[in-house]
Amino acid sequence: TVRVLDFLKKYQNNKPFFIWIHYLDLHVPYAFLPEYFKQFENDELYKKNDKILKFNPEDNLGPYDSFGSIPKVAFRENKYNLNYYIACYDAGILYTDFYIGKLLKNIKDNTIIILTADHGESLGEHNSYFSHEVNIFDELLHVPLIIKDNRYFKAGRKISTAVSSVDIVPTILSRIDPFWYFFNKNKFDGIDLRGMLNGKNIGRRYIYSYFPWAWSIRDVKENIKYILYKNGRGRLYLFPDENTNYIKDNSARITKIREELRINLKKWIEAGYPIAADINSKKSSIDGKTMELLKSLGYLN
Repeated sequence: TVRVLDFLKKYQNNKPFFIWIHYLDLHVPYAFLPEYFKQFENDELYKKNDKILKFNPEDNLGPYDSFGSIPKVAFRENKYNLNYYIACYDAGILYTDFYIGKLLKNIKDNTIIILTADHGESLGEHNSYFSHEVNIFDELLHVPLIIKDNRYFKAGRKISTAVSSVDIVPTILSRIDPFWYFFNKNKFDGIDLRGMLNGKNIGRRYIYSYFPWAWSIRDVKENIKYILYKNGRGRLYLFPDENTNYIKDNSARITKIREELRINLKKWIEAGYPIAADINSKKSSIDGKTMELLKSLGYLN
């Protein structure tokens, strides 16, 4: 935030610019100030439905994933209380929010602002704690998407229809250069979200997600999600319940939906998705400090 504010203060050019700001404070170990933590310590959530966890320095999937226990990277000495760590996470959100607020106060009113996240965090859902790399359940996939734009995305509108992160780029490009986007929109997998503001059907039926050993497809209309693992096993959930697995339900309706989602997901995979971020990747050396940072973020074991 400080570096961006310094840039904005010195920027004298009238040309538009794009800035991407990535806040990392909500990764374990959660960063926050004591005064923020005190706002959540012993609140109603902290006192209710508490759970005592065990510390497992070497989980089966590595020290940065943890099923049923506290991973090494998140553990604080003598702290085994689940709600203590949830309070730490909430304090980290408030800490980040403070700096985002400070940034917004110094941004011109004609700026298009988009706030989102690359993933959520497991805080006990599906018995996974303080991680974001072990599943593709909605505690990780369901992230905020807030758009502020004086011309289209004005304050006060809330849209509950599921959209995808791949829609962000098309929405920005169609806004800043609609003529160019009109002739190039077929190059994008995403959809311009401005049409949703007028109740328009944007034409999407499915949303796809993936992980190194699993893929998922969500039927936006029926609000049903199918997960396929590389070992051939699957799961089927009817939202808002993502705990009851209907994969073995052989009723006519569920069987039909399961087969449709399975076929469409396999077509997506066979079409070459997900596309690698760097098809022609090359090996490079990483210094120890960078290595530890990547480990703390869960990108390396």
